[in-house]
Amino acid sequence: MRNKIIPFLLIAVSALALTSCEKAYSSDDEKEIVADNAVKVRFNVMNFEQIPFDDATRAEMGSVCTRIDLAIFNESRKLKTLKQEKGKDNGFGTLELALTEGTYQVVIVAHSGVGAATITAPEEISFKDNKMTDTFYYYGNVTINSESNNFDISMRRAVSMFRLVVNDNIPTNVAQMKFYYTGGSSTFNAVTGYGSKNSRQTENRDVTATAHSGTSTYEVYTFPHEETDELKMTVTALDAGGNAVAERVFDKVPVTRNKITQYSGEFFGGEQTALGNSVTLSTTDEWQLQGYNY
Repeated sequence: MRNKIIPFLLIAVSALALTSCEKAYSSDDEKEIVADNAVKVRFNVMNFEQIPFDDATRAEMGSVCTRIDLAIFNESRKLKTLKQEKGKDNGFGTLELALTEGTYQVVIVAHSGVGAATITAPEEISFKDNKMTDTFYYYGNVTINSESNNFDISMRRAVSMFRLVVNDNIPTNVAQMKFYYTGGSSTFNAVTGYGSKNSRQTENRDVTATAHSGTSTYEVYTFPHEETDELKMTVTALDAGGNAVAERVFDKVPVTRNKITQYSGEFFGGEQTALGNSVTLSTTDEWQLQGYNY
């Protein structure tokens, strides 16, 4: 009997030893591998390019974005993700995690969406409900070793903006301005820096009380597919029941990353006119503005 017990104990001890050597993992969209020899890595989102310098420090980051999402890839395999939200996570803008030594692809997205971004791959980044905000990104290779594990990151703007300026008073029965547009993308490719899918985007903006007695402004965003792109923009004024009160269609709206395309005019009064001369104001670190009259 004793001879039978000893082999059984040896088998049990061996199984326990094998189990103790397995690496733990947690599940998000992927299985995260935590290795025994991992080192602490820190990504500091230090500044945002192409915005005014007054907003470009980490202390002012909350005025630029409310969410930061990071994903680490090893070739096509997603290894880790990290999500931060302003007001909920300490050290907003400093992203810390553990990685083994090696070279990785890093994707970081800063935005103000209603939820975290979904980073399926560096070439496919989407946002909750396809709702767009001012968005910045970083993509690059980083090499991790015991002496190099602290990285200062500069973010680039990923979107273009369409701005509608309504110079006449909005009727009191109008509750929302609806923007329906095609030609852009709500999915982003961080490798190319442009939109990756053809999207039909819809954004509604509430009309404030002051808009009924003065000028009002409305802004929506998209990812252009290339350096110069075009949108077809349909803007509809809706009453509280969702019925159309007035509508204008803007064809071939030029959009470029880091540029505001602004249309100004009387939305409810007068005849729709052809586009006026454009005016472009260019600076190194801010939005560029391209204006049209309608």
